[in-house]
Amino acid sequence: MAGGIPDATIEEIKARTDLADLISSYGIAVKSAGSSKKACCPFHNEKTPSFSINEQKGFYHCFGCGESGDAIKFVQKIEGLSFIDAVKKLAEKCGVRIEEREDPTAGRRKRLLALMAELAQFYHRCLLKMKEAAPARAYLERRALGPDVQDAFLIGYAPTGIATILKWAEKYGYTTDELAAAGVIKPPRDANDRGYHRFGGRLMFSIRDRRGNVVAFSGRQLVASKNSGKYVNSPVTEIFKKSSVLFGFDKAAGPIAKSAHREAIICEGQIDTIRLHICGFPVAVASQSTAFTEEHVRLLKRVADQVTLVFDDDAAGHKATIRTAGLFLAADMPVRVVSLPDGDDPDSFLRKHPPEDFQRLLDGAESIMSFQVREERAKEANPRSVDAVARVTKAVIATIVQSGNAVIRASMADEAARLLGLPLAALNEELEKARQEMTSRRTAEQSSRRSLETADGQEGESVGEEGDYECGPVRTEDGEPVAGEDARTVLPPPPRELALCEFLMANEFDRTLDGMIGEFLPARVLSHDFTRRFIEAWRAEVVAEEDHLKEFAAGLAANERPWFESVLMNVGKTQSSGRSATDILQEFIRALWADALRRERGALPAVGDAETDLRRMKLSMDLRRLGSVKWHSVKEMIRDWLVSSGQTGDAE
Repeated sequence: MAGGIPDATIEEIKARTDLADLISSYGIAVKSAGSSKKACCPFHNEKTPSFSINEQKGFYHCFGCGESGDAIKFVQKIEGLSFIDAVKKLAEKCGVRIEEREDPTAGRRKRLLALMAELAQFYHRCLLKMKEAAPARAYLERRALGPDVQDAFLIGYAPTGIATILKWAEKYGYTTDELAAAGVIKPPRDANDRGYHRFGGRLMFSIRDRRGNVVAFSGRQLVASKNSGKYVNSPVTEIFKKSSVLFGFDKAAGPIAKSAHREAIICEGQIDTIRLHICGFPVAVASQSTAFTEEHVRLLKRVADQVTLVFDDDAAGHKATIRTAGLFLAADMPVRVVSLPDGDDPDSFLRKHPPEDFQRLLDGAESIMSFQVREERAKEANPRSVDAVARVTKAVIATIVQSGNAVIRASMADEAARLLGLPLAALNEELEKARQEMTSRRTAEQSSRRSLETADGQEGESVGEEGDYECGPVRTEDGEPVAGEDARTVLPPPPRELALCEFLMANEFDRTLDGMIGEFLPARVLSHDFTRRFIEAWRAEVVAEEDHLKEFAAGLAANERPWFESVLMNVGKTQSSGRSATDILQEFIRALWADALRRERGALPAVGDAETDLRRMKLSMDLRRLGSVKWHSVKEMIRDWLVSSGQTGDAE
């Protein structure tokens, strides 16, 4: 049984599927060749058919690229679907009814998907008909996005205020709680509060999952305001995780899989993606209001073998290009880069130039090595000096080392050595050192995580234990220190602090939680710089209602990226218990203060004077009390500690 679908049902689906007809339905010319059939392989570029189809056995094999499989594998590969989604799609085609094990959340998810589908249509009607949507229509006209594009990408307008959206929900049978669960409104705080419409007065872009379901929105500001961000995006919900959704992927997956070299174009924004699609480049996608993650890469890898990056031509865009390239290289996918002239982005370029000009830029796209060497040299006053060459080489090696494919790695090293004018042997020697250091770092991280995960329950206080977070030298599993490394820079945050980040990511723009953090959780209580910076970015989002976490992610060091991706992939786990967000945050605050008190106690000298002994005793008493009293008493304790340390609330 796979994913709740019985094996017998899967076999029936395969038996009922005519493999040759299935392949032909994707526009692939299939010809008879004796007892089997042949076609030009859809998974690599060829002129002479080497793709053999055995209808009797329900099996295909390409003698050119080695791809092989059955009907399910074919649909997975050509559409970028998961195994279960491919099975369901084939079941619909051949009329097999699937009876799955009951999923307790399926009904709720189905309800939210229906709400989002109907709401996207409502926003679209508002764009077309409402008088107050005139600025939105004028904006789209200026950007040359006509009615056909608006229909195809379901662009809309969100009415100002909350009254209209509540009236719509009542008419269509949806509740305030469901609107809040979908991330459309902020829920009321009390009986006298109606909440507020998150997207009111904004141009709306519908965000779809791989199947084409609307799962989120991105609202663009139409009237500049210092109190509001340029874009407001849906928070994480039960049907939407930023790390697993790419804008345009529902439309691009098929064209990517069918393209000659299975190459995807990665750009930065929704309008860039739309412009590329309508100008004849339907293989474009963009991340949804956050930096690219490993999960995004895995999603693309189902249909793409290589990517071309087209990011903004500024410092942030260059940094994002190199960072994103590293993720694709780690997935064994070659990367090329297009640098647009005159500060253009894909939208502005294609409004000034014909598609043929953009195609020429794609055809001449440079390698990631060429791009990075050029950009790193541009930062140097004297790029030919020894120290400048050393800095550029170090940056380039940090990119090469991320590739796990020996052939790609060797090719990049050869190109880098040529561009830098260095002996290949010397560069390979430094590359091998970098690989060893990366292995040691990962070993240290895994060892640290295991020790932190087993620290629970060892102290004896009634508050959940996490143990002290040691910031000394990093050591391998054999206990040997890793030269030059400090735990504060390479070891991951403690599990509890990562869990707090996951919880906050699931509750973006929550002003109540922000107030609690500002009053009761100063940065010094946290042990790890990553956590402090994450929370600072999260709180900035609340104030500006703008995606500051995207900027945070773009600025992460290579060793920090897995921590952020772990946060994205585990969003919402903490809240699955059904408790309120404020109750969960209260427990986090209580436990994190306990961790801080333990660290302070552990830092005291083992043998000290009377004052030290009194301080140790006081810390132990505070820990016991912290774990036993109710929240209102915890608040008073924290206020007392902040006052005694010269801090109050947000003061740092």
